[in-house]
Amino acid sequence: MDIPKNYLDALKKRSRPLRITSERQECIQRFVDKINLERVGTKFRPVIWKQINGLVAHVKMGDLYWLFKECERGDSFSKKFFGILKSARVKK
Repeated sequence: MDIPKNYLDALKKRSRPLRITSERQECIQRFVDKINLERVGTKFRPVIWKQINGLVAHVKMGDLYWLFKECERGDSFSKKFFGILKSARVKK
């Protein structure tokens, strides 16, 4: 999926500027950006950083890179993301 031309402008006009200070925060921001790009023009609202951070709080840094790579391989980034997290959480 291509990034809309006005996407970066919209990021710059946020009410609170991004304060990324670590590698983990940068990685989580990439997840947020990719998921929100897929949600443009759909009935779903954009996710916020805090939601994604809560979902991946238990995931180690190396596993975040693996998760990002796996999600990019799938047809839909967000479906793959939420599917992998759900399958990991629901194991009985």
